[in-house]
Amino acid sequence: MTNLSLSPQQQAKLAEALEIALLAEEKAKQMSELSTEIANKYQKRLYESVHSASDPSK
Repeated sequence: MTNLSLSPQQQAKLAEALEIALLAEEKAKQMSELSTEIANKYQKRLYESVHSASDPSK
């Protein structure tokens, strides 16, 4: 296997790319959590509306 070394400029670009990738990963995680919260909210509303519509006492 060949041992390649990176120039300081290449190392800086690689570090920047890693930072961007980590930020993108964090944002994707936040979006996933938010979409799960929204889905749960509307699933609960749907469940409640179905059960209140079928409950003759309401």
